[in-house]
Amino acid sequence: MELMEGVAVRRADRTDPAILSLTTAQQAELAAIYGDDQPLVTLHPDIEFILLTLDETPVGCVGLQPISPGLGEIKRMYVEPSSRGWGLSRRLLAEIESHARTRGLTTLRLETGTQQHEAIALYTHNGYHPIPPYPPFENEPASLCFAKTLD
Repeated sequence: MELMEGVAVRRADRTDPAILSLTTAQQAELAAIYGDDQPLVTLHPDIEFILLTLDETPVGCVGLQPISPGLGEIKRMYVEPSSRGWGLSRRLLAEIESHARTRGLTTLRLETGTQQHEAIALYTHNGYHPIPPYPPFENEPASLCFAKTLD
């Protein structure tokens, strides 16, 4: 993967102000696309985030939530709109997969929406395959779920 100048990643707590700002923006963007009737998904206290900065400005994040032994879930993957199109989402995805491996996870799953075409392309291009919806998304027509077995 080509490294972009000025890009840095670091682990961050879910209460980090940069993470809170980015995840709030992500939720607002989703509400604008799908409306306010989305399922409220709370984050597990053990979630770990990776923060991506560009020239020291926070522009993206992704969370890794433990589910069960060997299984983790990607949560709140987000790159702010003016920083899209430069491969930063691929960088975040590679970072969270690497972190998941160090945690002993063998499978990652995620949920995205039917209108998030760029996200769907990112995940499928990187080896994620469709799976049946899991709770709380099993009755959400706008939800698509994916999983990947890590090497």
